[in-house]
Order: sequence, then structure tokens, then C-alpha cells
Amino acid sequence: MDNEHNSLEEKPFHEDKSLIKNINLAVVIMLVVLIFIAMFTFFFSMQEAISVLFYPQYAALVKAIFSLVIIGLGVYLVKMFLKK
Repeated sequence: MDNEHNSLEEKPFHEDKSLIKNINLAVVIMLVVLIFIAMFTFFFSMQEAISVLFYPQYAALVKAIFSLVIIGLGVYLVKMFLKK
């Protein structure tokens, strides 16, 4: 009888852990989505700022260099995360 009583008490605690884990996962997913939105906004804002700050003849070159740096940084971060 005590064995049945113990198993009933342990089950809600396990369900609470999975609920907290799911909530944490949802929060992380939402933060990652917000980070991606901020990254795209930053990227296009920088493209516009480059157009304003540099002479038109150099703007395309600076935009290409900026894009290349972003691609290189992204590839490096993906490799770093995949190693783990």
C-alpha cells in the first residue's frame, strides 16, 4: 500500500519537471527568433548606413565586404556550435 502511495506522489513531480523544461524550451525558442529578427534588422540598417556614409562609387564595395564578414562570422559560429 505504501508502494502505491509513493508512486502517486512521485509522478506529479516528474510532470512538473517536464512542464518547466517545455516552458524553458519555449522561452529559448522565442529569444532565438527575436535575435534573428534583430540580426536581420541590424544587417539591413547597416546596408542603408553604408549607403549614406560612403560615396556611391565605394558603397557597393563596402556593402560586399560587410556581407562577407557577416557570412564568415556566421560560418565560424555554426562550426563552433556543431563541435559541441
